[in-house]
Amino acid sequence: MRVFTAEKFFTSLFAAFAVFVIWQSYRYGIFSSTITGPGFFPAIAGAIMLVSVGTSLVSRARTGEGRASDDPHADSPAERGSRVELFRAALLVGFTALFIVLAPYLGMVALTPFYVFACFLALTPDFRPARLGIGVLTAIFFTLLAWAVFDRALGVPMPRGLF
Repeated sequence: MRVFTAEKFFTSLFAAFAVFVIWQSYRYGIFSSTITGPGFFPAIAGAIMLVSVGTSLVSRARTGEGRASDDPHADSPAERGSRVELFRAALLVGFTALFIVLAPYLGMVALTPFYVFACFLALTPDFRPARLGIGVLTAIFFTLLAWAVFDRALGVPMPRGLF
Protein backbone atom coordinates (compact mmCIF):
# COMPACT_ATOMS: atom_id res chain seq x y z
CA MET A 1 0.00 0.00 0.00
CA ARG A 2 1.13 3.54 -0.73
CA VAL A 3 -0.09 7.07 -0.10
CA PHE A 4 -0.87 9.00 -3.26
CA THR A 5 2.00 11.35 -4.12
CA ALA A 6 -0.36 13.84 -5.74
CA GLU A 7 -2.36 13.96 -2.52
CA LYS A 8 0.74 14.86 -0.53
CA PHE A 9 1.73 17.43 -3.13
CA PHE A 10 -1.63 19.23 -3.18
CA THR A 11 -1.90 19.14 0.60
CA SER A 12 1.53 20.73 0.83
CA LEU A 13 0.55 23.38 -1.73
CA PHE A 14 -2.63 24.15 0.20
CA ALA A 15 -0.65 24.52 3.44
CA ALA A 16 1.87 26.79 1.71
CA PHE A 17 -0.97 28.91 0.31
CA ALA A 18 -2.51 29.20 3.80
CA VAL A 19 0.81 30.38 5.24
CA PHE A 20 1.14 32.89 2.39
CA VAL A 21 -2.37 34.24 3.06
CA ILE A 22 -1.63 34.68 6.76
CA TRP A 23 1.71 36.35 6.02
CA GLN A 24 0.10 38.77 3.55
CA SER A 25 -2.71 39.59 5.97
CA TYR A 26 -0.16 40.90 8.48
CA ARG A 27 1.19 43.27 5.81
CA TYR A 28 -2.25 44.86 5.51
CA GLY A 29 -2.91 45.00 9.22
CA ILE A 30 -5.28 42.84 11.19
CA PHE A 31 -6.76 45.44 13.51
CA SER A 32 -7.21 49.19 13.34
CA SER A 33 -8.35 51.64 15.98
CA THR A 34 -12.08 51.50 15.21
CA ILE A 35 -12.82 48.40 13.14
CA THR A 36 -11.00 45.35 11.92
CA GLY A 37 -8.21 45.96 9.46
CA PRO A 38 -8.20 44.77 5.85
CA GLY A 39 -6.11 41.73 6.79
CA PHE A 40 -8.48 40.45 9.49
CA PHE A 41 -10.61 38.13 7.38
CA PRO A 42 -7.74 36.80 5.24
CA ALA A 43 -5.89 35.92 8.47
CA ILE A 44 -8.92 33.99 9.71
CA ALA A 45 -9.28 32.26 6.33
CA GLY A 46 -5.60 31.27 6.34
CA ALA A 47 -5.87 29.91 9.87
CA ILE A 48 -8.95 27.87 8.92
CA MET A 49 -7.07 26.49 5.90
CA LEU A 50 -4.12 25.46 8.10
CA VAL A 51 -6.44 23.78 10.59
CA SER A 52 -8.15 21.98 7.70
CA VAL A 53 -4.84 20.73 6.31
CA GLY A 54 -3.70 19.58 9.75
CA THR A 55 -6.99 17.84 10.48
CA SER A 56 -6.93 16.10 7.12
CA LEU A 57 -3.39 14.87 7.60
CA VAL A 58 -3.98 13.66 11.16
CA SER A 59 -7.25 11.88 10.32
CA ARG A 60 -5.71 10.16 7.30
CA ALA A 61 -2.70 9.05 9.32
CA ARG A 62 -4.93 7.59 12.05
CA THR A 63 -7.44 5.80 9.84
CA GLY A 64 -5.11 4.79 7.05
CA GLU A 65 -7.18 6.67 4.46
CA GLY A 66 -5.48 8.00 1.41
CA ARG A 67 -3.83 4.69 0.65
CA ALA A 68 -4.17 3.06 -2.72
CA SER A 69 -4.64 -0.61 -3.36
CA ASP A 70 -2.00 -2.56 -5.26
CA ASP A 71 -4.26 -2.56 -8.34
CA PRO A 72 -4.31 1.03 -9.68
CA HIS A 73 -7.39 0.33 -11.82
CA ALA A 74 -9.55 -1.01 -9.01
CA ASP A 75 -12.81 0.89 -8.56
CA SER A 76 -13.29 0.45 -4.85
CA PRO A 77 -16.12 1.92 -2.77
CA ALA A 78 -13.59 4.35 -1.30
CA GLU A 79 -12.81 5.69 -4.76
CA ARG A 80 -16.51 6.09 -5.56
CA GLY A 81 -16.93 7.86 -2.22
CA SER A 82 -14.10 10.22 -3.02
CA ARG A 83 -15.81 11.11 -6.32
CA VAL A 84 -18.94 12.03 -4.38
CA GLU A 85 -16.83 14.17 -2.06
CA LEU A 86 -15.20 15.89 -5.03
CA PHE A 87 -18.65 16.59 -6.48
CA ARG A 88 -19.77 18.07 -3.16
CA ALA A 89 -16.64 20.20 -2.95
CA ALA A 90 -17.25 21.44 -6.50
CA LEU A 91 -20.84 22.31 -5.56
CA LEU A 92 -19.65 24.27 -2.53
CA VAL A 93 -17.10 26.17 -4.62
CA GLY A 94 -19.79 26.93 -7.20
CA PHE A 95 -22.27 28.12 -4.56
CA THR A 96 -19.57 30.30 -3.00
CA ALA A 97 -18.63 31.83 -6.35
CA LEU A 98 -22.29 32.52 -7.10
CA PHE A 99 -22.71 34.09 -3.66
CA ILE A 100 -19.70 36.37 -4.20
CA VAL A 101 -20.94 37.47 -7.62
CA LEU A 102 -24.56 38.07 -6.58
CA ALA A 103 -23.99 39.61 -3.11
CA PRO A 104 -23.41 43.20 -4.35
CA TYR A 105 -26.60 43.05 -6.41
CA LEU A 106 -28.99 41.22 -4.09
CA GLY A 107 -27.44 42.02 -0.72
CA MET A 108 -25.67 39.79 1.75
CA VAL A 109 -28.53 39.53 4.20
CA ALA A 110 -31.00 38.52 1.48
CA LEU A 111 -28.63 36.02 -0.16
CA THR A 112 -27.03 34.36 2.89
CA PRO A 113 -29.97 32.13 3.91
CA PHE A 114 -30.18 30.67 0.40
CA TYR A 115 -26.41 30.14 0.32
CA VAL A 116 -26.33 28.43 3.72
CA PHE A 117 -29.32 26.24 2.84
CA ALA A 118 -27.75 25.23 -0.50
CA CYS A 119 -24.49 24.34 1.29
CA PHE A 120 -26.49 22.39 3.89
CA LEU A 121 -28.16 20.33 1.15
CA ALA A 122 -24.86 19.80 -0.68
CA LEU A 123 -23.20 18.47 2.46
CA THR A 124 -26.11 16.32 3.66
CA PRO A 125 -28.52 15.60 0.78
CA ASP A 126 -31.39 14.39 2.95
CA PHE A 127 -34.83 15.60 1.87
CA ARG A 128 -36.94 14.44 4.80
CA PRO A 129 -39.16 17.24 6.16
CA ALA A 130 -37.49 17.22 9.59
CA ARG A 131 -34.05 17.49 8.01
CA LEU A 132 -35.17 20.29 5.68
CA GLY A 133 -36.62 22.12 8.69
CA ILE A 134 -33.25 21.91 10.42
CA GLY A 135 -31.63 23.30 7.27
CA VAL A 136 -34.04 26.24 7.13
CA LEU A 137 -33.55 27.03 10.82
CA THR A 138 -29.78 26.76 10.44
CA ALA A 139 -29.85 29.13 7.46
CA ILE A 140 -31.95 31.70 9.30
CA PHE A 141 -29.88 31.46 12.49
CA PHE A 142 -26.58 31.73 10.62
CA THR A 143 -27.84 34.75 8.64
CA LEU A 144 -28.84 36.56 11.81
CA LEU A 145 -25.57 35.62 13.49
CA ALA A 146 -23.47 36.78 10.51
CA TRP A 147 -25.39 40.05 10.34
CA ALA A 148 -24.93 40.66 14.08
CA VAL A 149 -21.21 39.85 14.02
CA PHE A 150 -20.31 41.81 10.90
CA ASP A 151 -22.67 44.77 11.11
CA ARG A 152 -23.05 45.30 14.84
CA ALA A 153 -20.00 43.80 16.58
CA LEU A 154 -17.26 44.48 14.01
CA GLY A 155 -18.76 47.48 12.21
CA VAL A 156 -17.87 46.01 8.81
CA PRO A 157 -20.03 47.35 5.98
CA MET A 158 -21.87 44.57 4.18
CA PRO A 159 -23.09 44.54 0.58
CA ARG A 160 -26.61 45.93 0.74
CA GLY A 161 -27.83 45.22 -2.80
CA LEU A 162 -31.59 45.53 -3.32
CA PHE A 163 -32.34 44.82 0.34
